[in-house]
Amino acid sequence: MRIEGSEIMKVRDIQHPLLPEVTQEEMSRQRAVVSMRKLINARMRAQNVRRFETEGAPAFAARHGRQPQSPDDIERAFFESSGYRMWSAVNRSVQEMIWVSVGEPIFRDRSRMEAAARALIDSPDKIGALELDPAYDPSPEIAGTDVHLQPGGYARADTPDDIVAGAFYETGGNIYSFGQGAGKADSKAGVVLNLLNAEFPDFKPTRILDLGCSAGAATAAYAAAFPDAEVHGLDVGAGMLRYAHARAEALGVPVTFHQMDASQLKFADASFDLVVSHNMLHEIGPEKRRRAMAEAFRVLRPGALTIFQDVDTRFALSDVHRVEKNWDAHFNGECFWKAYNEADLLADMLGAGFAPADVSEHNMEAVSNLNRWYVISGRKPDAGAAA
Repeated sequence: MRIEGSEIMKVRDIQHPLLPEVTQEEMSRQRAVVSMRKLINARMRAQNVRRFETEGAPAFAARHGRQPQSPDDIERAFFESSGYRMWSAVNRSVQEMIWVSVGEPIFRDRSRMEAAARALIDSPDKIGALELDPAYDPSPEIAGTDVHLQPGGYARADTPDDIVAGAFYETGGNIYSFGQGAGKADSKAGVVLNLLNAEFPDFKPTRILDLGCSAGAATAAYAAAFPDAEVHGLDVGAGMLRYAHARAEALGVPVTFHQMDASQLKFADASFDLVVSHNMLHEIGPEKRRRAMAEAFRVLRPGALTIFQDVDTRFALSDVHRVEKNWDAHFNGECFWKAYNEADLLADMLGAGFAPADVSEHNMEAVSNLNRWYVISGRKPDAGAAA
């Protein structure tokens, strides 16, 4: 089977009624933030390793009488560079500007957006479902953090109709990604679909689970790519999930969304043939990550696949390049960025139950720009297969 894309998968900023209606002034401000992010990435951040070599390391050696060796040494040496400190300050400021630029139209248009979401969620003709758990208490490691500096974080849920977390995630994510050089056709789900086409061309899942689905963009893309499949997505925040559900309804794809922890799935054993996640591994701690992998293995049917896609920091050229990417752990609400970078994910997958021959790491091209993505996949042995 050849997986073909759809507009839902191909267009990152696909339009739907859950998005805020922006004024020309607001659009201009957002475009300015995108331009500033492109500038500081292309002109300033690109020089950080050179600044370490020419400014930071020599200053560290003069101060300590030795060259920086450990990751902690390298981190301190970076901050010996005035150019690096300048970039760091500017990058933090521009990250905050993302949320100002999208927050103003969201809060101005919030009543209309929530009414549109409620109409979609309550429609007698809806094709998907939303299962919220009033007793669920989102994990503090997620609920207590403004990840990416997103105001209120992923678990924000101010009112019974709140969708702000999802609106922030989608609109802010677009500003962030376009400022990284991502094109409008960029798609993290598209990366996984490309992997399936290349390595599992005959694979046709009938039941798909998206762990940590956030605003549901990837989840909807799987529902579009596999129209005969039953697709489920889960996340921790009620506001995020209301948005994801209404978004999928607006786009006309059937998805069931659940408020649930990826490390404590409430699905039966052997009940899915594709379990995916996008950028989730770097958002959770080591213990939760290992439990989520074990849960993915448990709910897979024999012969089924799990695919975790994430940021490419694990492909850094050296310790210096890797530490430079750790900036987000300190200044961008990424509590587990370092833990992800330093984790032995192959060992984690084996500990979850996968066999060495069935686990692969992939250095994947982005769909529409020069970025790359880290992907680790595992296939559950077929029933009766030799150990």
